Amino acid sequence: MTYNEEGTVVHDMANELKEKFTIDYRKLLSQLQNEETECGCERLLFEPAVFFCNGMNCSSKRIRRNSFYYYAGNNQYFWCLSCYNELDEKTAIELVDLTIKKSELTRKKNDEVHEENWVQCDSCERWIHQICGLFNTRKHKAHESEYCCPNCLLARRKSGNGMSLPKPPGASDLPRTKLSIWLERHVRQKMEERKMELANEKATAEHLSLENALKAVNAGGSVTIRQVTSTDRKLEVREKMKNRYAHKNYPDEFPFRCKCILVFQKLDGVDVVLFALYVYEHGENNPAPNKRTVYISYLDSVHFMRPRPMRTFIYHEILISYLDYARQKGFSTAHIWACPPLKGDDYIFYAKPEAQKTPKDSRLRQWYFDMLKECQRREIVGTVTNMYDLYFNDPNLDATAVPYLEGDYFPGEAENIIKDLEEGRGKKSGSSGKKKNKKKSVGGSSKKSKSSGSDDEEDKPDVERDPVMVKLGEIIQPMKESFIVAFLAWEGAKPDHLVVPPEIQEHRAKARLEQGDSREGTKRSLDGSLRLSTSFGQSISELDSLKDPNGRPIKIVDDDLEELDCEFFNNRQAFLDLCRGNHYQFDELRRAKHTSMMVLWHLHNRDAPKFVQQCASCSREIVSGTRYHCSTCADFDLCEDCYKNPRANRGSCTHKLEAIAVETSSEGNNTNGNITPEQRKERQRNLELHIQLIEHASRCDSKNCKMSNCAKMKAYLKHGATCTTKSSGGCKICKRIWALLLRIHANKCKSSRCPIPQCIAIRERVRQLQKQQQAMDDRRRQEMNRHYRMGMVEGR
Repeated sequence: MTYNEEGTVVHDMANELKEKFTIDYRKLLSQLQNEETECGCERLLFEPAVFFCNGMNCSSKRIRRNSFYYYAGNNQYFWCLSCYNELDEKTAIELVDLTIKKSELTRKKNDEVHEENWVQCDSCERWIHQICGLFNTRKHKAHESEYCCPNCLLARRKSGNGMSLPKPPGASDLPRTKLSIWLERHVRQKMEERKMELANEKATAEHLSLENALKAVNAGGSVTIRQVTSTDRKLEVREKMKNRYAHKNYPDEFPFRCKCILVFQKLDGVDVVLFALYVYEHGENNPAPNKRTVYISYLDSVHFMRPRPMRTFIYHEILISYLDYARQKGFSTAHIWACPPLKGDDYIFYAKPEAQKTPKDSRLRQWYFDMLKECQRREIVGTVTNMYDLYFNDPNLDATAVPYLEGDYFPGEAENIIKDLEEGRGKKSGSSGKKKNKKKSVGGSSKKSKSSGSDDEEDKPDVERDPVMVKLGEIIQPMKESFIVAFLAWEGAKPDHLVVPPEIQEHRAKARLEQGDSREGTKRSLDGSLRLSTSFGQSISELDSLKDPNGRPIKIVDDDLEELDCEFFNNRQAFLDLCRGNHYQFDELRRAKHTSMMVLWHLHNRDAPKFVQQCASCSREIVSGTRYHCSTCADFDLCEDCYKNPRANRGSCTHKLEAIAVETSSEGNNTNGNITPEQRKERQRNLELHIQLIEHASRCDSKNCKMSNCAKMKAYLKHGATCTTKSSGGCKICKRIWALLLRIHANKCKSSRCPIPQCIAIRERVRQLQKQQQAMDDRRRQEMNRHYRMGMVEGR
């Protein structure tokens, strides 16, 4: 109409279309007044459920969508069609908590869809999606409290009639640790500096005032960093690796400290989790080759960070500040396997946005190299190399010299190579690898000859190379840049490990001049130890004297001395299972907000049930009162209202239902942030005493045992062995015993005939989680091998 005069055919047709659009638009607005007003949608579906096969041949692989499978044990165990066909009709299937025959398995099709639930506002009586309204079903138990939708709540506040509602605990209310405070202070300081740089650039380019430019740059809210787990774990060496190098006293296991860090940002007044990082720390007391090693195990993010250009900068600063923290703690090397997840796999966050692309391995490698380059500039990191050049290129080293890290490429590939060697495969490639290494040793680099210790080392006959190292070196050589090793500038660093490129040296010299040579750089003390320079003028020892704005000391948890136990964050697979089971997704911002709200609720109420049953009739979560469970049908429960209502739709279930009381946990009293150090030590001492008591009672045969509380604990153990409700059903006694076993005893116990009830079952469940995680790591490793193998074939 703008470019065609009135009275022309095009103008008249456009005007007619405009009038029709206006009428339809007004109709739509009037309909939305009586419908869901937050997203404008009606039926919204979650991601399909994910099932992992428990068969012997599948190794925890996913069961394909729209295919048939078989299940047992209240929808806990699954078999794909091929694994089901291989089961023996006469042999019983021994599972963790039940024994079942093949004929008793139930057939089902993997085509279920789950729809988002609704909630009715008590003020305007409109229905909105629970996710859109940030409705927490765990807090509104039995629907006794009033719920006000966001629109009504906003209208109340604008009119001045709104009552001040209690603020739910947020990310900033989680316990603080030394590591989280270190990361948060560093990142916030660097963010302010970066925002000022961006504002100056924007003001100059667009001729704006600095104040307006700062407003445009400060689009996002504050960033909060918290550590949610810090637990001691052990990595068991796989069988073939252990047997092959037993003569060299190779360790059976490697202890390490697992830490999980979450990053939240306040978006539209809601704390949203946007980044997660898992690190494994192998300390000074760890056996070689893992001594003083940190492993950047998994990191994941969703792209809702504001402003968007700050994402990479903030995530880099988190890793930089962590490596700075690690070197001050005495760690010498950092290992990174730069490998993106496969399509359909999630590292930490479940169901990320479709628009968020997974980086290719070359881009991911460069992302890490850019971060490490900045670490070198700040004198946090020295030499950056790779596993091939460091270990496999040295003919004097065998497989025992390579760090053995959970989730890394080496343990799985080494196990496969040893298996091939034992079965007679790979001999040809092993001999050719030996010849290649002989040629390399003649024309070796000066660094290699220096490490040999003498000038005439090359004249000595070559020792026979470890065939595992030869074969593995041939495999990883084309992709060696993906296995990054960074030497940290820690107090005991060797000069050879602090060599950096000339451009880094020039940058360091320039930075020292600009700062008036105030930093110590890489100077050494009289005893030869390195004088550490901090990246932002702070040391870890300063954290002990921090105070809040009122001058009171801040309560800080020492994450190296005290355990931060969180069942669903102790490993990434447990968190993925929590998200899958409760439909906690990150594919949209509204879902990410609701998921973050629920994750924070779980973190502040760690003893609360992780999963709750849903009524099969009204689809409401049963969080209080009584649920009526069918022991025959899979995952079938009714709430009290539907059970008493004769017209309630029970589907195909006609069996007798069992009444089970639903446990209601008290909120807000399960975190460790508000207890004193003395109370924390007393709690730890009580836990150790209870573990000693439970271990004694399980082995005590005396009817008149003189040990106090032995008889009482025996009664608890007898209850745990015979209870049908279990902790998942709400039994408080079972739950206490389960917590003690899961947190301490079961993690250390190795007995195949442990007398403590459920100990073997708990260890088996942990092993199942590890198998799922290991299966994903194996898929990544196999895909990486296939990709580079195809690249080598095409390059010939």
